Parts: sequence; structure tokens; C-alpha cells
Amino acid sequence: MAFVLAGGFVMASCSDDNNDVAPKDGNPQIDVAAVSPALFGDSITVNVKCTDTKVPLSTLKAVLKYGQESVQHITLRTKSDGDYQVRLYMPFYQNVPDGDAQLQLTLQDIHFTTAEKTINIPLSRPHYASLKLVTSTGDEYTMTPDPANPYLFSAMVNSPSSKTVKGHIVAPKQGANGREITFGQGTQGVKQDLTDDISFVNTTRGTFKVTFNTLTYAYSPVYDPATASQEIVFSATETTFDGELAQGRNYEFVGLSAINSPGWYYDPDFFTPNGDGTYKFKAVTGNYHITANTTRNGFQIWATKADKSTARLASDGSGAVWIIGNDGFGKPAFSFVAGQNWWTDTNHALCMAQVRDKVYQVTFTVGQQLRATDVDFKFFGQQGWGTEFKGSAAAYHLTSTSAVFCVGDGNGHHNGNVYVPAGTILNNGDTYVLTIDLTQGCDKGVLSAVKL
Repeated sequence: MAFVLAGGFVMASCSDDNNDVAPKDGNPQIDVAAVSPALFGDSITVNVKCTDTKVPLSTLKAVLKYGQESVQHITLRTKSDGDYQVRLYMPFYQNVPDGDAQLQLTLQDIHFTTAEKTINIPLSRPHYASLKLVTSTGDEYTMTPDPANPYLFSAMVNSPSSKTVKGHIVAPKQGANGREITFGQGTQGVKQDLTDDISFVNTTRGTFKVTFNTLTYAYSPVYDPATASQEIVFSATETTFDGELAQGRNYEFVGLSAINSPGWYYDPDFFTPNGDGTYKFKAVTGNYHITANTTRNGFQIWATKADKSTARLASDGSGAVWIIGNDGFGKPAFSFVAGQNWWTDTNHALCMAQVRDKVYQVTFTVGQQLRATDVDFKFFGQQGWGTEFKGSAAAYHLTSTSAVFCVGDGNGHHNGNVYVPAGTILNNGDTYVLTIDLTQGCDKGVLSAVKL
């Protein structure tokens, strides 16, 4: 435990009463009534008789300790001899087993003479009959203990539309003076006395088992990026996503029936289908924007900065590469941009997928994302005019290793524009992967093309 609880009943320390009395040694005495065993999460009262036969008393200080950790401090004003009540809350903490807490009592008179006494308070963790899971949607589930483990609770939850159930746990009041204890998501795991939602992430939607351990605060099911998929939810009113996507992680897109229809376009440069309705992200980890475009029947995706603005190419070759050109290319299909030549907005400019450091790719199927004739586009360092790659020597320079997709150098073809040489035929249905490699520098970029 890395924190200290402040107790109640805090009163002033010693006063100037009787300061005309000549200093002399006092004789404070502490007598503590028997203390019964208690439960973590309960409140108890410790009766303490305080006396001093020589001088007036000043304060009674109580420190409650779990092992070496002080968990509560209380100071009572004890102006006169008599019986005093120390009311203590026995904090409920993670991974604290049954055992004795220590209550250290220090009685002080006005001349600072002290008497000390330490008593043990037997504590045990409650064996709850049940817990309650309260979900973010307002549903409640009763969690019952495992016959072999009184701290492990479970419930079957029903979630037909999502793999994730969010909620917090409520433990009922225990003991004569106890209170409800909640368990919610903290900044470093589940913590008591919080109600922020814990995310229970299953591998499938439907009915599944949720567990929680009141000793360790462990819960299940837990999202494991190595095996589980992360849901990205769209709706009729929420058709965009902005956030981090991780290379190699599996994602599932839900909420709109259209995105799970057979004809929906998942850009193969960014997503690889797993065959179970989930998709593995292929591009490098970073911030991205996704639009579920129901008019075009597919996803549009591009890299962004942290502020959600479109990403740009850095001078070292990292960042983003964009394609701008005539109306002969586009995703999900070039037919959506007919007659819209060299437009620079995100409905027209394409962001290439950075599949590894400073290496970018785009996949075109002829007749779908690429027209078979009049190929004419160019690579840029931003979504719009500005930095552009040229075929002649320049700070941003491309050479092509492909005999099909060439880069003009200004002699017969516009400088930097990609073209297909005369006599070369593109056949509908053929798929090409174009790759730009900037690992040797932006002035030594290499364009390659592979036919699948």
C-alpha cells in the first residue's frame, strides 16, 4: 500500500491550560478494553481509559498499521481523565491476507510525558455471499463465489452485440458498522472505492463468464492483443474513427450492418482478413482516421497526427506519402471520382500504407481501383500541393524498377508523374502492389511494382 488514510475525530493538540503550574513529571496511563475480531471494510470502536494522577492530559494519538504500513491516524483531545472512544475504519485493500492489525496508542499530558500501548486487532477478509456487477448500460448481475475459493466470484453475462461488457463491482455491507465497497478501474489496475468501468473483453459476442477476485482484484476475461480482437464501433450517426491502430493487432468492425456485408471494401494495404470476421492491421502502429463510407460501400483510411490532421512526409522519409492524380484511380473504386481530376481532398487523394519504416505501399486491381488506360498520378508528401516526388534529380526523387509503372523525368512525360509505357497493356482483374522505399533517403526513393 502506497498511501495513508486520514482518520476522523481530529482535534486540536495540547493547549496552554495550566501553564502557570510548575513543570513536573506526569504519569499518563492507558487501559484498553478487549477488542473483538473485525472484518476488513468494517468500522469498530476501541474503548480507551486515559488517566494521569499528576498533571492534566493533552492528547491521545492512535495509529493503525497493516504490517509496516500506517493506514490510519487519529488524534483525540483528552483534556481530562476519562473514557474515550477511538473509532476506526479497517481499510479494505488488495492482497492483504487475514491477520492482526496493530493499533499503536500514545497518551500525552500537557508536560509532554507519554505512555504507549500497542494492541493487536484480528482482521479477516469478508466471505461475501454474493457481489453485484453493475454494467455501464444499467444491467445488474449477481456474482456468486466459487465453492473452492471464497474470494473468486463469477456471473454469466449476455452481450449479443459486443465482445466487451463494461461495469464496476459492488460488495455488500459487512459487519455492524460496515459499508458497501465498490471496485472500479483505476490508473494502475482495479482499485477499491472506485466506480469507473472495468472492461471485460471476451473473444466472442453472446453469453460469457465474468469473474472477479476480491483478494487479488484479478478479473476475466481480459483483453489480450496477442489473441483477442479490439472492437471499433460505428453507427448511423458515428461513421468515423480516430485513434491509434497497432501493427499486427486484430480488429473487428461492428455497429453498421453494411460493414459486415460481402461487398464492403476493406483496404488490403491496411487490413488482412482472418476469416472469422476480424482483420489484422498491416500498417505501422500510429494514429489513423477511418471513415465508413456507405455511399462508396467501403472504408477510407489515412494516417494522421495526434491532433487528427492528415499526416505529412518528414525529410527523413517517415510520416506519410499521398497519391494525387487524374480520375483513373481511387478506393474503393475509381468510378466514384469520375470527372474529378487532380482533386486534393481526402475523398480523392490516397494515403499509402506505411508497412514498415519508410516503406509505403498501395494495391490496385485494374478495372476496380485503377483504370486500364490513361494512368496518370503522382506521389506527394502531404494531402495537397507542396512536396512532390520527381523523376529527375531532386530532394524528393523517385526511380522505378518496374517496366509497367514508370516515373516521368520531364522528357516526354510530366516530371514525377507515373505512367504506363506505350504498348504495355493493363488487363482488368490484374492486381499490382506498388511500393515506395525511402530507407536510403527521400532523394533516393525507389518505386517498385509486383503483379500478384
